[in-house]
Formats: sequence, C-alpha cells, structure tokens
Amino acid sequence: MIQASKGRVISRFHVTSLNIRYRELNYFIGVFNRMSGISSMLAGFASSAMMLSVPRWENPWMVVAFLTFTGCAFGMNLLVILIATLCCLWGPGKALQGNDGAHLHDAIDVLEKQQQLAMRFFVLGLFNYFISSILVTWLFFDSLGALLSTALLTIALFMLVRQSLVIRRAFITAQPFSTGYVRGDAIRSSPKAS
Repeated sequence: MIQASKGRVISRFHVTSLNIRYRELNYFIGVFNRMSGISSMLAGFASSAMMLSVPRWENPWMVVAFLTFTGCAFGMNLLVILIATLCCLWGPGKALQGNDGAHLHDAIDVLEKQQQLAMRFFVLGLFNYFISSILVTWLFFDSLGALLSTALLTIALFMLVRQSLVIRRAFITAQPFSTGYVRGDAIRSSPKAS
C-alpha cells in the first residue's frame, strides 16, 4: 500500500514537472513568434530603404555607410526571422520525440540558447536601422533638417535604450533562470513491480 502511494506521488510529480516544461516550450514559441513578427516589419522597412534612389551628387562615403547600415539591419532581421521560424518549426517536434521527458528538456535548452542569440541579432538590427535612418536624413534633407532629424532620432534611440534597460531590470534578475527540469532518474525512484 505504501509503495502504491509512493508510486502515485512520484507519477503525479513527474506529470506536473512535464506540464511546467510544456508551458516553458509554449513560452519560447510565443517569444519567437513575436520576435519574428517585429523583425519582419523592420526587415521590410530596411528593404524599402535600400531601394531609395540616392542623388548622384551626394558624398559617396555617406552612401556607402547608408547602404552598409541598411544592409546590416536587413540581414540581422532576416537572421532573427530565420532563427525564430526554425525554432517554431522544429522545437515542438524535438520535444515530442522519445518516451521520456529528456527530449522535451533538450528542446527547451536549445530554444533558450537560440532565443538569446536571436535577441542579440534583434538588438543589433534595431540599432543598425536607427543609424540607417539617421544617415538617410543626411542624404535627402538640407543640413538644418538633417541636424534636427538626427537630434530627434538620437533622443528617441537613447529613450528606447533607457526604457528597454528599465524593463529588462524589472523582469530579468541577476540570478539564473529556474526551470521545470527535475534531475534524477524517474525509473530508479519509482517502485519496482514485483
């Protein structure tokens, strides 16, 4: 009787642990969906900026810088879209493989690492897009208009960085994330059939 109760408690515990890990999987899929949506929009903006016809009398180094930053913004956002799409496609499939929860744990570990990488590319793409927007004002506006636009965009960039740091500090602590992964052997700890 005690062994049956122990087995039931251990089974419930492992089912609860897998439910927590399943929620983590859904969390990462949601994060990747949001990141890919925003990156798609930014990549579209960068793509349309690359098709602007630049006047021939402009400084060629300014044009090269504009195209470089715009191309980097486009490329970084495409990388975010690619990482997010592949993780959303293959992450749940990896989690469903196998008879135990090891594949679910492996899938969530991969998703967590890829989310950090995609976030770096996202931030770099956003920064490159801001620089590209500043450079386009110098290519198409007069000096006063370009200076005013540069000042406004720089203030907006600093406010964006400041606000993202405030939000990051509010939600992300210095302590490492805790996961629903339970270490131990579920088979060894369960009662043996006699």
